[in-house]
Amino acid sequence: MAAAAPTRSRPRIFNTAFESGVRSLILLTACFPLSVGLRRLVVLDHLVVHTGDIDGPESLHPSESSRGAELLVRRGLVNSGLALMGTRGLVVRSATSEGFRYRAGEEAGTFIDLLRSDYSVALKERADWLASEVATLSDGEIDDLVRSRMDLWDTEFQADQGATS
Repeated sequence: MAAAAPTRSRPRIFNTAFESGVRSLILLTACFPLSVGLRRLVVLDHLVVHTGDIDGPESLHPSESSRGAELLVRRGLVNSGLALMGTRGLVVRSATSEGFRYRAGEEAGTFIDLLRSDYSVALKERADWLASEVATLSDGEIDDLVRSRMDLWDTEFQADQGATS
């Protein structure tokens, strides 16, 4: 009796440092030459897939009542993604008086240009929109924007909680 061939599990791509790192790289390329702090990049990472929530282009990801919580758990994933992209020189980290800042590395644009799926193109379009409409806002203005959306998401979540199946 022949032994069964071992089954290969596919590597996980979604909700990983790799996926987050690619999104961060797209955002940093759109924002270039601006250097961005981790806190701001976490917010931009959330907003790039939920642009419809801030009156931008249609969101890439569906609207769910857990969007507020989603924002809160992104920090570690974004940080890991930045570190991964940094190992390839695609993201450059620099220490400033305000803390670490990140910017697209020399080869980032070339790498991003190779991403041509419909999703990647749509993601790049939304990153460009965010770079022009949101990325240059002050920290206070971004806080206000997120706070106003978090209130809306909380309201949607509370409405979902009261619904019956």
